[in-house]
Amino acid sequence: MNVRTNVKAISTLIVIILMIIAAIIGGIVSYAFTIAYYNKIPQKTSLTITNVYIDPENISSFIINVLNPSYSPADATISRIAISIKNETQLYDVVKTEPPIENGIHIPIGGSLNITCQEIKKDNESITLGELIGSFGFAGKTIIVHIFSPDSVAANAEAKTPYVKLNITIDFSSSVSVKKFNVTLTNDGSEVDVTVNNMLIQGEDAKMDPDVRKQPVLLSRGESAHFKFSINWSGTETSKKSLFKVYTEQGYIFRTWFEANRSYVTIKSVIFNEANPNQFNVTLFNSDRSPSYVNVTFIKCTIDNGPQRDFNCSLTGIDRNSTKTFQFDWSTLREHRGSNITIVAQFLQDFETTPFITTTPSPIIVKIENSVFNLRDSKHFNITLLNHASSIEAINITQIKVKETGQLLNGTTEVIPKLPYGPVVPGNYSVLQCTFNWTNFIETRHYNRTLTLTIDVVSNASLKKYSFDFSFILPIAELNMTVNFGSNETKYLNVTVTIKNLEYSLRNVTLSKVILIINTTAGLVEYEYVLPRNEIIIDKGSEAVFLFYFDRQKYSGNTLTVMVITEELGEVKSQSTWTVP
Repeated sequence: MNVRTNVKAISTLIVIILMIIAAIIGGIVSYAFTIAYYNKIPQKTSLTITNVYIDPENISSFIINVLNPSYSPADATISRIAISIKNETQLYDVVKTEPPIENGIHIPIGGSLNITCQEIKKDNESITLGELIGSFGFAGKTIIVHIFSPDSVAANAEAKTPYVKLNITIDFSSSVSVKKFNVTLTNDGSEVDVTVNNMLIQGEDAKMDPDVRKQPVLLSRGESAHFKFSINWSGTETSKKSLFKVYTEQGYIFRTWFEANRSYVTIKSVIFNEANPNQFNVTLFNSDRSPSYVNVTFIKCTIDNGPQRDFNCSLTGIDRNSTKTFQFDWSTLREHRGSNITIVAQFLQDFETTPFITTTPSPIIVKIENSVFNLRDSKHFNITLLNHASSIEAINITQIKVKETGQLLNGTTEVIPKLPYGPVVPGNYSVLQCTFNWTNFIETRHYNRTLTLTIDVVSNASLKKYSFDFSFILPIAELNMTVNFGSNETKYLNVTVTIKNLEYSLRNVTLSKVILIINTTAGLVEYEYVLPRNEIIIDKGSEAVFLFYFDRQKYSGNTLTVMVITEELGEVKSQSTWTVP
């Protein structure tokens, strides 16, 4: 009986246990079917940035880890990565990554990927995070990394950038030097030490001492380093804004802009003394665009295929918007007459002028000392030719040509004395009487009054040929002016001015102004008639009369001159003067 009772009890216990197990399994199954209705699987992929890794010792790039959770319904493609400073709206796109983002970065379901961000776009320029920190105020800031995908909602993550700051001080003074300047770098309490391995001035070739490209310089927190720069500036701007960059081994890039105000000095003129061709003047002009005065050290003169000489200018100063003329004697010039000479001025401030190229005086210098073109004899003219005293030898005059038409004057029949003529020794004159219908020349050229003669000569000893051009303004009318004084019972004096266009003039004359000029002890006093345009035209052989009044007592005994202004002749002064009675 006891055995049966025990078996029965055990059987009952097993049944109870089995019922409990069935109830638990049934509950689980029932819960699974029930909870599925309430707990739906996500309809869209949700990417997550799990980590942003920024290494203060290697800031040339940073790494983000992106996860596509295993419960995501699909793979995802990252199409854009950007960063911003916390609480600011400006986004800066990451434009270079590994793997590349150009065609999107694929992340499968359950996948996790490290993306290295190398370059960021700012103001149309691709730069690194190290340059954003060093040059654009990102140092020690909280940044937000954003990822964007057409398959997922955007994901964000915060990260803190290291505080790294390098102060750049540039000491440039154009009054000291326009090529040399000093730079001081100071590590301003940065979180890390930085090692400077390069410095550049955009678009310029500069030398530095010490040269960090050969021996990088470590700057611990609070330390400074000093550098000397020398540079040959490109371009000709007097004020040039230049970008200065400092690079470090840690990837930080620091930049600053500085303005190099350079002096602008030109050689305004070089004039040789014809009376003494070994002597010449050089005039320098320091522009008002220059930032300060300059000091001239040397003026360097170089003759083509000849000697060079540096003339010491003893640091002579030239203020802004001022000129300075230097006079030099160089006996060597006698041996190099007619040669090209290049002149350059050098300055204490480490710059020099643009080369000025001119020609030394010709071995033969010919001048026209006088010319006579008489309207009474319009088929002839006289010229007085001088072989200058500084010419190195005598000359023979060989030919005279009208440059405008190419007409040669016949040396046998149209020039007295006959050509060729000579020798004319240095310092001597020769009067040439020429036959040439210059009134016909004027008329055929529609009263263009300029006549240019090309005179060819040959040196007597060396037989070298030289040509000289001389221009003359030909007369087209001749005016005769007379003055008559008439008194009356008042203190005023009547002055009658008669202006006659002489019969042999070629043209009528149009008056625009008649002026009486009285030369007093206090200075010149003028009385004038201003005439309407084309109102007074004096035909050939005709005259015009003008009446003036002025205080006789005030001007008695002073000299009076008449001047008229005509449209055809310009200014014409009376050849005679009159004394006020």
